Amino acid sequence: MKNFMRCVVSVFLAMALAGVAYPQTQITTGTIQGTVLDQSGAVVTGADIAVRNLGTQAETAKKTDSDGRFVFLALPPGQYSITASKEGFSRIIQKDLDLTVGQAVSLKLTLRISSVNETVEVTGTPVVETTQTESSTTLNEITISQTPILGRKFEDFLTLTAGVSVVQGPDGDEISFAGQRGVFNNISLDGGDYNNGFFGEQVGGQRAAVDITLDAVKEFQVVASGASAEFGRTAGGVVNVVTKSGTDDLHGTLFHYQRLQALSADTSDGKPLQDFHREQFGGTLGGPIVKHKMFFFGAAEQIMENLTRPNLSVQTGSTACPVQAPTITANAALIGSNTDCQRLALLNFFQSSRNQQEGLPVQHLVRNTALLGKYDWTINSANSLAASYNFDRSNNANQTFDVPTYGDSANGTEGPAKINSINFNLFSTFSGKKVNEGHVSFSREDRPRSATKSNIPADTAMGFGTTFRFGNPFFLEPNVNELFKRTQVRDSFSILAGRHTIKMGAEWLHSNNTQVFRGFFTGRYIFDSVAGFLHYASPASLGNGFGPAAGECSDGSFVNLGTLCPDSTTASVSPLLLYLQNAGTNGTTTDAAGASNISNENYALFLQDKWQIRPNLTLDYGLRWEAQIFPDPVIAPSQTAYGINLSDPRFPSTGKIPNATKMFQPRLG
Repeated sequence: MKNFMRCVVSVFLAMALAGVAYPQTQITTGTIQGTVLDQSGAVVTGADIAVRNLGTQAETAKKTDSDGRFVFLALPPGQYSITASKEGFSRIIQKDLDLTVGQAVSLKLTLRISSVNETVEVTGTPVVETTQTESSTTLNEITISQTPILGRKFEDFLTLTAGVSVVQGPDGDEISFAGQRGVFNNISLDGGDYNNGFFGEQVGGQRAAVDITLDAVKEFQVVASGASAEFGRTAGGVVNVVTKSGTDDLHGTLFHYQRLQALSADTSDGKPLQDFHREQFGGTLGGPIVKHKMFFFGAAEQIMENLTRPNLSVQTGSTACPVQAPTITANAALIGSNTDCQRLALLNFFQSSRNQQEGLPVQHLVRNTALLGKYDWTINSANSLAASYNFDRSNNANQTFDVPTYGDSANGTEGPAKINSINFNLFSTFSGKKVNEGHVSFSREDRPRSATKSNIPADTAMGFGTTFRFGNPFFLEPNVNELFKRTQVRDSFSILAGRHTIKMGAEWLHSNNTQVFRGFFTGRYIFDSVAGFLHYASPASLGNGFGPAAGECSDGSFVNLGTLCPDSTTASVSPLLLYLQNAGTNGTTTDAAGASNISNENYALFLQDKWQIRPNLTLDYGLRWEAQIFPDPVIAPSQTAYGINLSDPRFPSTGKIPNATKMFQPRLG
């Protein structure tokens, strides 16, 4: 099946490339189109139209067709001037026209009959996109540079668009379109796949303080619904991020933002910040390598943040606890359900039994570096190349598993986590009516995690309700690591035919997720209460009601299992509710049981047509086909723990994930 799919995509790519060309796509570019009329409203055929990029001075020219129309595809976002002229008419220049990513600017240019060399200048960009059929919003460079965003993370700008919100997801805050889960979104950077391979959000997730330096972002388009057939692999929204490019002018910027404790509010739980300061600084530099031909752009950003957080699990000196330092005795009422007493008892227990100081303040450190470099080359009048490289490194101590009711052992470091993303876009014009775009990208994301060095496991805390757990969390065991790699090849080919703009394309995306989750390999215990844990974990030499033989009585007191309680009943209930362990505590079986190396193949074909039926009526319709090919299980399904259930009619499965090859998506706008 995989070989068949590769053959289908190869044939489709060969057909698209047969016309020479290079890609046109609204994922990274925009369109300028329009109609030329005379003063009576009649169309002007054969008029000369020239479009010039004011930043790079790149110019493209063509003539209007029999309907007086012109269309310029695959234009990079930027500021343009459009000149229309014809012998016997005045010349008109549309100046300072701003083109954003995914935008199709429609112009109506009127030439006046004139026997002299007359020029009419018009300034500004039309406000309404008359050919837009999707629900989308574009945030341009001015919005990005002038809107204050705490932390300078570009994803926070998405909430400025209609229907987009931030909700709690499996990996922290995530972006939601119209209430849908973040895993349904599709995010691209300079046309390349920019999705996290595990949680489905942007690369780097929510744990990286910054994954793309904000000063490198030129603009981005947010498509909430109604996307054309060109967009796929999403049931939610689409986000296209386009980075800045160099121009003919050498220019740069520097910035430094500082946040200090004295100028910051308390935390959300009302506690004051301690030893807090955040330094965020960087800059950009861009310009020509060869005037009008070759350009560079670079950006860098560094974040250094320190914060000492009081351990909220400790309430020493609390007047709410009847004793200042509870000790473990047979009388559980000494601890009872009083939270402060429970915490103080745990502190004493861990200090005396494990030499672990759980009440110390927690040092939260953020060390984040973001770099971006971009290279643009106008090869000739028909071909141009753009390449970008985005790098991010974050090493944030005590940021991964911090919850206020935990001790300071319940913190982990994710890092140094690294992002590497490379994108290549080649744009080629075969003729005035045929344009092609080719895209290749590769991304890699490394996310190692480790628990804070401690004499007790990291997931030790009062749990939900009255329970207490003791052990390591499944994602903070030693040497836990996630590695996500993605390779993407995409090509699209556009043809102008009268009032039709026909576009077809193909895509192949290979993703590989490698990770080791040592889920409960060293064991996890669940107790019914803090008092139950303290009695169970204490040495049996302390007497009746202590050690693994401890049993719980109905009045809350403890005796040995099988002995009489104060109410003359026999103690038959252990405070230990559950013990979990998935594999041996050492040896190769530990990693083998939690290791996975999964590769998926995604294929897509699309065909769409934008039909300008009338100047005020556009029909956008198309069809997209997608397929996802899943790997076979590592071992035969019949040999797995669930193998005995495969023949059960209530469990209709072969033990394999079926390939999805019949995903047909019609689009109409």
